[in-house]
Amino acid sequence: MKLFLKYLAVFVVAVLGAGSVIFLDARCPQKKAQQIQLINQTVENYIQNNKETLVNALLESDALKNLKTPDENAQKEETVAENNPNKIYMDHWEKMKNSDIAPYAGPKNAKVTVVEFFDFACGHCKALAPVIAQLIKNNPDVKFVFNPLFFMSEHSPYAAKASLAAFRKGKFVEVFEGIMTLPEMNEETINQILVDEELNVDEIKKLMEEKEIRRGIQDIDALSQVLGINGVPMLIINGEPFYGRSFTELQNKIDSYK
Repeated sequence: MKLFLKYLAVFVVAVLGAGSVIFLDARCPQKKAQQIQLINQTVENYIQNNKETLVNALLESDALKNLKTPDENAQKEETVAENNPNKIYMDHWEKMKNSDIAPYAGPKNAKVTVVEFFDFACGHCKALAPVIAQLIKNNPDVKFVFNPLFFMSEHSPYAAKASLAAFRKGKFVEVFEGIMTLPEMNEETINQILVDEELNVDEIKKLMEEKEIRRGIQDIDALSQVLGINGVPMLIINGEPFYGRSFTELQNKIDSYK
């Protein structure tokens, strides 16, 4: 670096000229502009005529040691991603656990948060539902966030929007559990679950068509694509994907974060 500074000193002397000094006259903008133009031209001329000297000075300095080419930076990012496949979940964890639209059960600012991506038409999601329900009952200090997707059935979008509307009425968990027990899911059977939970179907339908809910399920879908979720159910616990499905496995994992 000292050698580079030496060359830099030579460069400054060359810019200023042999034994001359340029003063910028701040009181005269026109003169100042002319002087700046002169300096710029002098610098350009010097660089043009001394490329090899400057390049060698840089190569012998420490200035380039930490510089990476675009390809090297991309390769480094790929290596980080390979070494930490969970990074994508951690990068979006705050958005997942504090979603503006996804229904949740439990304390808003819990120490432990379980996020689920699911589809009401998914058989594996239906099988997991009673396990999640029991976990909610056994862990009142844990937050459970639900992200309904809608790609497995023509009735999935209706179920997703109905569940978000039910959340507005404080009945999400009940409606979630009810829809998951349906042997045949369609608009009529979903409406019956709403009635069973003493919800007004017309009011729920009106809520379902509100911009916040219609856009909300689209935002949930978009987030699932960013995360690369291509199968459900998908569980993320405190930013870490978890693939256990039994009550014991899930409870042990939750306990490990408490």
